[in-house]
Amino acid sequence: MSLSGVYVPMATPTTGRRGEIDERALRDYTRLLVDAGVDGLFPCGSIGEFSSLTAAERARTIETVVDASGDVPVLAGCGDTSAGAVLEHIDAADAAGADAAVVVTPYYLQTTDGGVAEFYANIADTSSLPVVLYHIPALTNQRLSVETVVELATHENIIGLKDTSGDMNFVYEVTRETPEGFGVLQGSTELALASLDAGCDGLVAGPANVFPRAVVELVEAYRSGDRGRATELMNEVVSPTVSAMDDIPTAAAIKYLVSRSIRGIGDPIVPLPELDATQKQVLDRTYHRVAETVAIAD
Repeated sequence: MSLSGVYVPMATPTTGRRGEIDERALRDYTRLLVDAGVDGLFPCGSIGEFSSLTAAERARTIETVVDASGDVPVLAGCGDTSAGAVLEHIDAADAAGADAAVVVTPYYLQTTDGGVAEFYANIADTSSLPVVLYHIPALTNQRLSVETVVELATHENIIGLKDTSGDMNFVYEVTRETPEGFGVLQGSTELALASLDAGCDGLVAGPANVFPRAVVELVEAYRSGDRGRATELMNEVVSPTVSAMDDIPTAAAIKYLVSRSIRGIGDPIVPLPELDATQKQVLDRTYHRVAETVAIAD
């Protein structure tokens, strides 16, 4: 499969602070995103609080999203600390009907470029799904080097990279040095336009959880040559949404914002904190301002 367009790193609707999956809300939420025209769905990523879910809860989340997504591709978050556990998540995602497995760089144990390359190659060699590398060093304390990505891009079962490093030099080099069929997706949405300019194939955009049509329109405007409209959507939708979450855990903030646009999808799962009144007020102000802008444009 090829990677292109807007993929949504989905929040996980839950009931209670321990992460019981709210399947009804998840189905409704999935259909809302599909109806908005997104190009793909990414459940069980960082925003989806994957590290706070059991293996069974992750499998049920992916199965529910696949069932409700129709023909829209599902990239299933399959990250874990061991290659064996990752492969078990991939098997479950494959059984659920996912189209690809997103595997975050190994975390907790310090390692080397060689160790990371072997980790991914070991997984890709036996994975029943195509593998997407996931680079988010702020959360894993593990960086992917350009050289390692270029090496792994030659593996027939590794199809792309989701980069959330915030490092545009890394993005420029990776897009230049990897084969044309290797998809590069930008996960730091504040860098959306710069990344599309650099040759990225698309976005894994947190704000698309909340304003999916606007983020889809941004990419469509860019591709059609309407740089003015794309810039307008960056300034009026993406940037304010990202800025409002600066001092708030991203997964908790997104979950709160999603609950403003559809019925509640629950509180963050422990160990994430519940938002305080001041944080909610900041998010409320931004949501109302952006929602009004989007409604006027529609």
